[in-house]
Amino acid sequence: MRSIVFFISILIFSVCLPLLGEGVSVTLKKGDTLYKISKEYKIPVTDIIKYNEIKDPGNLRVGMVIRIPSIYVVEKGDTLYGVSNKYNMKVSDLCSVNGIDTDHLLKIGEKLYIPLEKKAAIEPKTVQKSDTIKENAPGDGILWPHEGKRIPITGKLRGEEIIGKRGDTIISVSTGRVVWVAPYRGYGNLIMIETPDKLIFAYGGNEETLVKVGDVVKPGTKIGKMGIDPIEKSAKAYFFVYKEGKPVDPVKAPRG
Repeated sequence: MRSIVFFISILIFSVCLPLLGEGVSVTLKKGDTLYKISKEYKIPVTDIIKYNEIKDPGNLRVGMVIRIPSIYVVEKGDTLYGVSNKYNMKVSDLCSVNGIDTDHLLKIGEKLYIPLEKKAAIEPKTVQKSDTIKENAPGDGILWPHEGKRIPITGKLRGEEIIGKRGDTIISVSTGRVVWVAPYRGYGNLIMIETPDKLIFAYGGNEETLVKVGDVVKPGTKIGKMGIDPIEKSAKAYFFVYKEGKPVDPVKAPRG
């Protein structure tokens, strides 16, 4: 648990804009409801209905795409112009999606929808990527979440960025129990798996998750589908390993 708290605390300090919600989309499956989606993404049902302009919430169809908005929480000193500038958008666009006038005065704590297609002008991740790109060699004996090219990440978060294609399968590299499945801004849906040795394997960049908290996995278990990085607009996964609050080199982290 200490490793989980430590890892999440690093994520919290590695972002710089006060957003709630992830700005992702969900394709409805059999049994899905707006309440279920609301609970999973911590977004009120009314906000989901309003943002998606759903006329009949009781008539949802399998395959329907529900957009989950990013929500900006207004802070002291914020103005419509300032928020719009942060997200490279026009004041008129921000007002339109939120149903407010351009002369609207913001209040501290007020929530603003940020359209999906707009990206933050300020880079939300403070990780640093190495210029070294590594190929995943089939014969190196190391299991990776994905077979794509790897770029080491340094800085507050140390791990590997793995390049792939949208929808590619992400697998677990170890045996363990799923302890965290939730969206996290800048990292798509984040999945954390704790091993019997108390290692925490974290898999970010998932557009879709295939496991839930409490599931037991083993090496090769399919846990997610790769998504598009909201800032760089390319498909990639993020892979981190921690033990007792300290980062572990993913190359050296024990599998199995």
